[in-house]
Amino acid sequence: MDRVHPAYGIAVSFIIDAEPVFAYTGWNLVHSILKHTSLAPSDIHVQCTPEVADRVLLRFKGLGCQTHRLARFGDGRYCNKLAQWENLRDQNIDHVVFLDTDMICIGDFTAFLPPYAVAGKVVDLPNPELALLDHLFERAGFADRPPTIQVEASEGTTYQGNCNGGFYSVPSQFADTLFDAWRKRAEQLLADIEPLRAVGKQMHVDQIAFCMALHETALPFVNLPSNVNYYLHFRGPHSQFDPERPLALIHYHNSSLNVLGLLEPYGAVEPYEVAGAQLANELIREHFDTQLFWDLRYNRFPERGSGVGSRGKNLAYKRDLLIAEGVETAASVLDVGCGDLEVVGSLNLQNYVGIDQSQQSLGVARTKRPDWQFLRAPGDVAPADFVICFEVLIHQRSLGEYSQLVEYVAQRTRRRLIISGYDAQGDHVAANHMIYFHEPLRLSLEATRRFSSILQIGGHSDVVIYRCDVDC
Repeated sequence: MDRVHPAYGIAVSFIIDAEPVFAYTGWNLVHSILKHTSLAPSDIHVQCTPEVADRVLLRFKGLGCQTHRLARFGDGRYCNKLAQWENLRDQNIDHVVFLDTDMICIGDFTAFLPPYAVAGKVVDLPNPELALLDHLFERAGFADRPPTIQVEASEGTTYQGNCNGGFYSVPSQFADTLFDAWRKRAEQLLADIEPLRAVGKQMHVDQIAFCMALHETALPFVNLPSNVNYYLHFRGPHSQFDPERPLALIHYHNSSLNVLGLLEPYGAVEPYEVAGAQLANELIREHFDTQLFWDLRYNRFPERGSGVGSRGKNLAYKRDLLIAEGVETAASVLDVGCGDLEVVGSLNLQNYVGIDQSQQSLGVARTKRPDWQFLRAPGDVAPADFVICFEVLIHQRSLGEYSQLVEYVAQRTRRRLIISGYDAQGDHVAANHMIYFHEPLRLSLEATRRFSSILQIGGHSDVVIYRCDVDC
């Protein structure tokens, strides 16, 4: 089969929705595409639903990706892939690959693309069952049916063209024809949703409509091996995998993300599957984005929140320390990296302002103390008598970011700063993709020339805590 020539213009498109996991996984997907294919950032189209914050869109634009606002399609839930083509019609593109965001490259998937046919990988499981699929074709007015083929992960069968929605490959010459029919069939299914809703399969409208559109238009179609859409969120056979070719694109589902933002897929059993997940995690660590991660963490793992430093004994220790250092008698308090407010939420604080880079954490904090003020970091806030900065410095990726934060808290301290960080680099720092050591915290604080007194007053886990006072 002919493969896509390197000069052939390929674009990749995927959707970022409002839930933070989409931005986090999309970030990793972009970096994996750039690492394992010859595509440029401008070949990647990141399509954001209306609810996605501008700051998220701008992060992808900063990578060089093309970004779009997406008008939701139909019911706004199951068929948004259909809406992407509207933003791409006028682009100078020969071929578009539409991906789900919970995918990550570990090889070059573009080597699998047929330039003269629509392509996809058959569904993992018969969703819906063939009898219902046949019934839906009948209700839609089809006189004949596509040929049947085996699904990926069982002995069940389905119609050719019933593809897993994580990967659609569409030459632009066929796109208008395909999408017009796809849209019509999706609208038809949404208007007659009860057969699918009755068995809890309404989320498959998009892929069923795609199958119907392929059959209606009789466009050339190639069923791709699962090398380009390899499920790992459950255990099962991979009947469509080509062992003679590399595994290129993992489809892991968001349930595979652990509390550290790494992949822990239940379905990774075979040595090459485990190696693929490890390769993906290496990339996630390399391009780890603190802001996107903490939005994910507070949204999906609220019980863990900002981590062990604000839970259990550490929480009680820091709360008692703050009280002993006079936080409840201070005229004003600025909490830099307030997180989910677990440490200070129950304290009696005056003129409190909490700032954090995670919009999700601020939402949690506001529900706990609606009487306090919260702003997204790095807000231009007024100095306060008492400034808190617990376990924020250790998450700054670069020395520049670290130094800026030290200066930020120093300049906003009128009387007292309580701050934690590292005075030395331990072995654990190099092994953890979420934490960083740049220089001893005491030296950083002294370099600001802001404080008349810098005293270590405690520590917990692997961080030290300093009290820094300003002469008034």
